[in-house]
Amino acid sequence: MLAIVDATQQRLTSFALTMTTVVADAGYSSGENYKQLEARGLTGYIPAHGKYKAEHTGFTYDTGHDRYICRQGKYLTFDKQIVDAQGNPKKRYMAKAAECKVCPLAAQCKGKKAREKRLHHTLYKAQYERMLARLATRLGQRMRRLRAATVEPVLGSLITYYGLRHLSKKGQAGAAKVLYIAAMAYNLKKYLRCHTCQPGTRVNSLPAPRPVRWLILYFCNSHKDLYHRLDELMRYLVYPLGLRFTCPFQ
Repeated sequence: MLAIVDATQQRLTSFALTMTTVVADAGYSSGENYKQLEARGLTGYIPAHGKYKAEHTGFTYDTGHDRYICRQGKYLTFDKQIVDAQGNPKKRYMAKAAECKVCPLAAQCKGKKAREKRLHHTLYKAQYERMLARLATRLGQRMRRLRAATVEPVLGSLITYYGLRHLSKKGQAGAAKVLYIAAMAYNLKKYLRCHTCQPGTRVNSLPAPRPVRWLILYFCNSHKDLYHRLDELMRYLVYPLGLRFTCPFQ
């Protein structure tokens, strides 16, 4: 079993080396992850979590000059980089106190105690904007639907029916082996469900008409490679539906 797990791990590692697209849910959303994906040349489809704000109401971000413009046409220029209470790096933008003092919207914009208006956004704003633009395309929406249809049912089955609410092994290597074995069990069960005749499955035998028997026999004998390809196609597309076809010359 350990040999199978190690072989599976090697295959997954080789697959990761050739991987070009990464699809995940909002739990993996972070500026650091977006930056790493771009640095490694990977195309990501990871929606931003709810805390991210693409824009501030009443302010327009000027990408070329890295500044904000308020409704009165005043500039909030970059002040410095800070770290918030959660440890996330951010950029701070500030307006001039003299301009905010005479602004007619100062009370509702900056408040009564602040001397000037301040805005913050994440250090990875450019990566967030590129990710959101990619998700807004038709391909991005399709990738999100594909992930929801393929990944979520698997995770639900592993947690509910395979006892993976928590892992019994400690360390990354032990956890990886548990997940590899669970994935093999899931795939094996899925394979047996599709390629075996379950009890109660309806099986239909459709013999060929007698005048056509010899024609099919001659065609199959003269085109053996094509027959084997058709047999493989029937095995993957028709047989899982519960239908069986009787070969007239066997």
